[in-house]
Amino acid sequence: MNKEINILSMFRNKNKLSYFSIQQFSNKVREYDSSIKINFHIIWDDNQELNGLDKQYENLIDEKFGKNIICYSKNDLKLYCKKYYNVNELLLKKFDNFYLINRIILGHYLRRVKLIEHFIILDDDILINDNINDIIECSLNEKPFLLSEPMNQRCDKILFDTIGNLYGKQDFYNLYTSINPNLYGFNAGFQGVDASIFDDFLSIENFSLMLSFFDYSTTKNEDGTDRFNEPALLFKLCTQEQSFFGLLNVVKSRQRPLILDPNKYYIIPNWGTHPTFGPINNNDSNEGWTFALNSKITHFIGHTQGKGKPKTFIKHVDKYLQENNI
Repeated sequence: MNKEINILSMFRNKNKLSYFSIQQFSNKVREYDSSIKINFHIIWDDNQELNGLDKQYENLIDEKFGKNIICYSKNDLKLYCKKYYNVNELLLKKFDNFYLINRIILGHYLRRVKLIEHFIILDDDILINDNINDIIECSLNEKPFLLSEPMNQRCDKILFDTIGNLYGKQDFYNLYTSINPNLYGFNAGFQGVDASIFDDFLSIENFSLMLSFFDYSTTKNEDGTDRFNEPALLFKLCTQEQSFFGLLNVVKSRQRPLILDPNKYYIIPNWGTHPTFGPINNNDSNEGWTFALNSKITHFIGHTQGKGKPKTFIKHVDKYLQENNI
């Protein structure tokens, strides 16, 4: 059995939330087996000058985890695309509109250059509410795992025809439905990925084909607000990276992926109607996140429209850091 876990993340900067994300995951792995090595492959997204509080967490990250963190910038990934795949400047500029393309490019790099077999995508707005031994065991055995979104079956289907046409639409559909007969939608904020899904895109020609899957339109209006007046386009732009990982992880993984028990692991928003729990009250004491907090993994998904992370999430982060003497 492998004794290393590779994490792929894209964080804004070395701040409280990124520290929390790294610390929380590391503690869960340590509880399972303290001899496991964790490699954090992190794209630092925002180079803005850190304020005093963030400087504190920058120091904590460097002191406690620096030896286990491999840092990347978005420019590093553009240079990788340009040097090895001759990607033109016009398309590279459009990467700025579709920032999640960077996680796909880094995944490709980890497979092609570092020969990594498996990695876990980890966002910075995740709560781990219980032990995750089954997830750790999947990673050690290089087996993909998937968390479903029971209120959004379409959350990873936007590229279904695009990718299906590449592999033969009917064959793709038949294989996909044999593995995921309930047609669950899978969240990409916390997902175990078989890195071999990139093997079909290692040549220059097929790398270009992979990049052509995506729409590089901006998600913003001219005034900087999200394009909520174009919901279909915004949905496409916000879920296409999730679709890439979710679909290929099902049909191209070498091992059958583990679809985590949707009664224990589920990702839901703080509004709408859950198929089992019923209507969500977003005016409750947890801002509507009460049902989500009962999952072993909570991902604080959804558009915050410039409001920052939900107060409920920040409250849990602060409580965790206090309990761990941070």
